[in-house]
Amino acid sequence: MPELPEVESLRKNLAPVLLEKRIRDIHLLREKSFPNFAENKSLLIGQQFIDVRRRAKILDLVLSNSQHLLIHLKMTGQLIFLDKDGQRAGGGHPTADWLNDLPSKHTRVIFDLEDRKQRNSQLFFNDMRVFGWLRLKAQDQLSQEFVHYGLDVNDPNLNIKYLLEKAKNRQISIKQFIMDNQVLAGVGNIYASEALFRAKISPLRRANSLSKIEMTRLLLEMQQIIETAILSGGTTFDGHYVGVDGLAGSYQDQLLVYGQENAICPDCGRDFKIKRVKLGGRSSFYCERCQR
Repeated sequence: MPELPEVESLRKNLAPVLLEKRIRDIHLLREKSFPNFAENKSLLIGQQFIDVRRRAKILDLVLSNSQHLLIHLKMTGQLIFLDKDGQRAGGGHPTADWLNDLPSKHTRVIFDLEDRKQRNSQLFFNDMRVFGWLRLKAQDQLSQEFVHYGLDVNDPNLNIKYLLEKAKNRQISIKQFIMDNQVLAGVGNIYASEALFRAKISPLRRANSLSKIEMTRLLLEMQQIIETAILSGGTTFDGHYVGVDGLAGSYQDQLLVYGQENAICPDCGRDFKIKRVKLGGRSSFYCERCQR
């Protein structure tokens, strides 16, 4: 599932190729992927992309009429830009659609685009499991759209006082707490496990049990991991596609505990192995010796 670093990498990949492109036409191949498409199509045709933003795991394509095309990839979504020369840009969930002819059987929406010289290109929204979505929102509707999201983990306004205030009455595990989008947006399962390991805090600890020093250490590790993952293009586990230039990330090479059940702890040595436990229905990986 694409997490914040993957979506931020997607944003960076798409911005150079989408800006100032005009939407000539849109083809909806699966109604579930773009609710209310028919009533919004007229607000899209003829508009240019003037900015490419991100909030949490949601991509925000700003149009020249001040409308915002919001896109959530969910579990298996992708966005792939394809120009007339066959050059691709984009990202999202790794599948053969990164490489194969488009549209594919997983393509849900196609945007026909053109630049100022009337050179044609296309943007494909692919989604194998059809959980992702597109929504068109006016500027004054954005705050309501994001009302249930906490601050992004890499938001410069995020501080330790905010986290301690949110945690003081929470008895859920710290792992579930930092993955709660209403508290903190953008910390997915992979990066939560890694941050807790590097901060030496057990994922089983209650959120309200952390001291100010521990929460500060955890915040710094989360922010550093997210920033490093963004610079690495995110995490791509599927070995078939890790070498796809411009689409795949490489942060999987830096993971210390995620997916490493029964491997030797990289800090404790040969006598201690990484354990896996289920928290909130998600697998968590940790070392019971060095994470307290």
